Formats: sequence, C-alpha cells, structure tokens
Amino acid sequence: MKIKTLCALLGASLLCPGMAQAEIVQRQVLTSMAVERDSEGGDVFTIAGTTACGGTQIRMDAHSVRLDEAQYEALKAALSRYGRDKTPMLVGLVKCPVDGSVPIVRQIAACTPATCADGRARLYLHERFFPIEQEKAANVLLLPLPKGKLPGTWKVDVYSVAGHKLRLSGQVNRADYASAELVGGYVSYYPNGKIKKQVAQDGQGQQHGISSEYFPDGTLELRGDWRHGLPEGEHQRFHATGKLSETTVYRDGKQVDGPVQTFDKNGKLDSSYTLCDGKMEGEMLRYFPDGKISSRSEVKQGKFNGLTTSYYPDGAVRSTMTNVNKLPTGEALGFYPDGKVQSRQQYGDKGVLLSVQRYSPRGVLVLERKWDQQLREQGTSRSWYESGKPEHSIDYVNDERDGWRRSWREDGSLQIECQYVAGKAQGACGDAPPARELLRREQAWRAL
Repeated sequence: MKIKTLCALLGASLLCPGMAQAEIVQRQVLTSMAVERDSEGGDVFTIAGTTACGGTQIRMDAHSVRLDEAQYEALKAALSRYGRDKTPMLVGLVKCPVDGSVPIVRQIAACTPATCADGRARLYLHERFFPIEQEKAANVLLLPLPKGKLPGTWKVDVYSVAGHKLRLSGQVNRADYASAELVGGYVSYYPNGKIKKQVAQDGQGQQHGISSEYFPDGTLELRGDWRHGLPEGEHQRFHATGKLSETTVYRDGKQVDGPVQTFDKNGKLDSSYTLCDGKMEGEMLRYFPDGKISSRSEVKQGKFNGLTTSYYPDGAVRSTMTNVNKLPTGEALGFYPDGKVQSRQQYGDKGVLLSVQRYSPRGVLVLERKWDQQLREQGTSRSWYESGKPEHSIDYVNDERDGWRRSWREDGSLQIECQYVAGKAQGACGDAPPARELLRREQAWRAL
C-alpha cells in the first residue's frame, strides 16, 4: 500500500511527511488502550511485543502526533479497529526516555510489506552515524542493542539503508545509542565494504593504541599510536600510491621539534623545514622530483616572514616576493627563464595589490594597471602590442570608467574612442556596442 493511500485511511498525519521525524521505528501490534488518560493527558496503549525501550507500553496525544483534537479522535477510532484485527503497525517513537517512563509516539501507520520487514526496531542514522529522520538516513541500526564484549557495553553494527552493507562496527557505553559514546574501539567502512577507519579506544572512549585510516581502495592512508586521547610516537601519512608522505613524531600529545621532511606521491623529497615549539622556523625548502630546490622561504613562528624565491628546474630565479605574516608586501617580481623581468607587482598594507606591470619576453611593457587600498581600480590602465604600440587605454576613478577609453589597431590607427562620466558613456559612442572581438580582447586584458 502506498504512503498516500495509507495516510488517507488513518488520518492526516499518519506517516505523512512527519514520519521522517521519528527517531526509532518499529513494527508493533496494539492490544489495548487504557480507559483513563495518564496524568499528562496522554493515551497509553499496550502492545503485544516489547518496544525498543524495553517496555510493553507506548503513549500518545494529539500534540505528539501533530493533530488537532478532532483528527486525533478519528485516529484513535481507526487504531481501535486495527487493534481488534491485530494489524501490525509501524510505530515511530521520539526516543527512549532516560527515566524509564513510557516512550512517546511521534507517528503511527499500518504496516506495508515495504515498511515492516520484521519486528525489530530501527534507529535511522546520518552518513556520519548520528540519529536523523528516516527519509534522510543513509544508515540504520537495529534495536535493542545486544550486550557487548566489554562489561557495561552494547554491541553496535550499523548498516547502509541501500545495499545493507556494514558501515560501522563497535560498542557503546549505553543501551540508548543516541546518548551513548563509542568505547573500546570501532571500525568504520566505505560503502564499497572496504575498511575506512580502525580506531583503538580505552574504556572512556578516548583513542588509545594503534589507529589506522585507509583510502577507498584499501591502501593505508594514516597510522599512528595514541595514549588516552593524545597522539604518541610516530604517525605516518601515505599517498594513495602507497608511498610515504610524511612522518610526524609526538611526545605527550605535542609534535616533537626538529627537522621535518615530506615526500611526493612517487616517494621523492617534496619539502623540508624545522619545527621549533611546534611551529615552522627558519628556512622552508620545496623540491623538484630530481632533488633540486624549487623554492625557498623564510619562516618565523609558523608564518612566512621574509623573502620567498622560486626557481626554474635549471636553477634560474622564477619569482621573488617578500611576506610579512603570510601577506605579500612591497615589490614582487616574476622572471622569464632567461632572467628578463616578466612582471612587477606592488603590494600595500595587508597584502593589497596596488599595481601590476607585465612585460613581453623581449622586455616590452604590455600591461599596466593600478588599484587603491580599497581594491578599486584607479588612474589609466594601459596595454600595448608587443611592437610597443598602444592597444588599449581606459581611465578609472574608484573602479568606474571616468575619462577616455581608447583602442588602437596594430598599425597604430585609432579604432575606437569614447568618453565616460561615472561609468556612463557620453554622446554617440554609447549607442553602438564595441565589436565582439574587441570586447573579447578587452575582457581578457582586464582579467590579467
């Protein structure tokens, strides 16, 4: 039976759309309803089996199932008929009360073959294993939980809703999963069934012992030792190729000072630096696969402070930049492989780019732009052909065209000229849009 048909039979709220808000879903047969309402005005029903919370009773009222009183009375009449016929119902409970009181019904509906596979209760979980409404759930946990191997624990096996693949296996310190913590270690799995994490824990749920993480194909990604929640000893990280990426050494939860090396996916040295008080200090080096230095940077207290120089594979300087607390300052230069200047960039306060100049391989200035500290383009932005002849010239005031905008052909003849005031074209030049090719070239120029 489809959900819409079921809703029409049992009342406006039944399994529509609020059933998705229930935390615990279970098949039950109602056997009787108490003659008198309880002290809080709710109706108490007795069931043939046992709820996920351990008792044989459930309670509801109009508020708990989100109905008005007339709708709720119609619902109770329908439930009375279903009870006489011993029709299995799909019951959604808000949660298991910690004080042992009767659990509250959030939703209730007659079972269908698709919704009631058995009498086990089901807690629906998010991809990251916390309780969530059924419609959004990626995983499911059968309740009640069986006893775990360790004293005072309960066994947890979480499966995917689609495909019924094991996603999490471990144990928790309470019978109520929603309020419990994983203790004593657990294993999580990718949807393909491969192990994602193997986490060793102590009895209080802190990481303790060797823990490992894996890539989806089963290749080891990370492995390290823990002592009551703190990393200890060597921790190794690997690339998906299986090659070592980095080894980090901890003592009493803190990274040990000294030289550090990282490696690329092929196992070649990628970077080297020194730790002091847990932060990078001194010179940081990056390497090409052949072992030659690709860049060197001055670092103080974990931040780039000082000169950073990058190199071409043959050792020629590629660029230079000075940083203060990770932000560029002053003039940054880029070079062609033959040593000629490719670009000049000037930076102001807080790393703001104030101007840029770009040069052709022959040393001809081909672009010049300027900004203020508020990142607004100011003054005249220009570009030139490699012959040195002008290509574009646009006047800006506070990031708006204000003044003349001119473009020239490669032979030096004027192609277009237009005056702007506060971003608006003046006179006839504003009537005809520029040619598509001219617009494309100007947009490309401004994107540099």
